[in-house]
Amino acid sequence: MRTVSAVTIALLALAPIAARAAGDPYTAISQVREAFSHVQSVQLVEKFPSGAVATVQFSPSAPARIATAGVSQYQLLLDYATQPGGPLSSDVRDQFSVTSLGHKSLYGMPVDGYRLIDQTGAIETLWVNARALPIAMHVDAYGESMDVLYGDYNNPTFFATKQ
Repeated sequence: MRTVSAVTIALLALAPIAARAAGDPYTAISQVREAFSHVQSVQLVEKFPSGAVATVQFSPSAPARIATAGVSQYQLLLDYATQPGGPLSSDVRDQFSVTSLGHKSLYGMPVDGYRLIDQTGAIETLWVNARALPIAMHVDAYGESMDVLYGDYNNPTFFATKQ
């Protein structure tokens, strides 16, 4: 009886993972875009092959705050980082070819990975958490590349007004 209970509990614990794995990657990216659209703020750390680093504090309701050094086309790459999976107004299937990369642990948390290739050949490799929020992304676009780490979601101090 204990064995049956332990197996049942293990299967119930793994059910969300199995459900995510069986899901359509296009639907998963739509969920990421929807979840990201509800974020109040997020901090992104963008790292470039040149060694340049850009720290971006982003909120949909305010201009992005960017601290950067030595980045040539940061606006284009900022667009990729602040619109993971593309703009919410477009259909994922019209914009990307999407494949699932499966599951792994990243920074101690389980994540699901997706590779998105747009019509220009730009590639986004996106890792998202169980809440469908981006944790990490690698972008290769227009001869540039960057790694993005997402964190400090909904930290109210980023865009607080000074008194």
